[in-house]
Amino acid sequence: MGPSPSVQCSALPLSKLAQSVPAGHRPVVVVAPGSFSPPTLLHMRIFEEARDALQRAPAFGKPCTVIGGYLSPVHLAYGKKSLAPTEHRLGMVEAAAEGSDWLTVASWEALREEGYTPTAQVMNHFAEELRSFEVAVGDAAPEAGLVRVAMICGGDVFRSFVVVKEDGERLWSDEDLEVILGENGVVVIEREATGLEDFIEAQPILKKHRENIIIARPRVFTGISSTAIRQHLAAGESIRYLVPDAVRAYIYEHQLEKLPNWQ
Repeated sequence: MGPSPSVQCSALPLSKLAQSVPAGHRPVVVVAPGSFSPPTLLHMRIFEEARDALQRAPAFGKPCTVIGGYLSPVHLAYGKKSLAPTEHRLGMVEAAAEGSDWLTVASWEALREEGYTPTAQVMNHFAEELRSFEVAVGDAAPEAGLVRVAMICGGDVFRSFVVVKEDGERLWSDEDLEVILGENGVVVIEREATGLEDFIEAQPILKKHRENIIIARPRVFTGISSTAIRQHLAAGESIRYLVPDAVRAYIYEHQLEKLPNWQ
């Protein structure tokens, strides 16, 4: 039986966060906002890719140690037609993260009474919540205000940072990008060689914050997606080895394969 769906918006869970890092390292928390309808093995894998990329080379001006990660399901008001009810998306991500020793679910974004929250505000929330979390660096006494937050995103989302809409407005405002890239950071999952380095160099706002942009290049590529999972379910086909076992159990326990918007 999967975990009970969250029904209250609680403070950010901190129990899985590491409380110390090696001397000279910056503690980093990675965050993946997303639909998670349903969460897949690829969703979980990109956290591992992001952690490896951050710890492989300096970022934010110094070596990094990832002390934890959060899955942050989007609010239903985001409006995506394939979104399962909030309680079940929270239940599925809780099932996905229950076997991890470093990943946790953050329900704040999904349960806000105000509805949909822009990404920059979500990142601000995590940074504010983690500002008081104390981490010991090397042999030093634990200290607050050290944790840096990095958002995980795909190359398509990253490239959209500089998109200009037909009416001439930017899809992402400079103010939002300053929050996401300047005050925090991003780990971009590059699924194939797409010339991201050249893309960054050609965009002033991205080049300005280059040290806060980490590119993760997975060695293994998969086509697993939530869309494909929903298609398998609609056809009555197996989803084993495409989603975490606990997520698969949750889906069938709550008969989510019958959701009208998953057909």
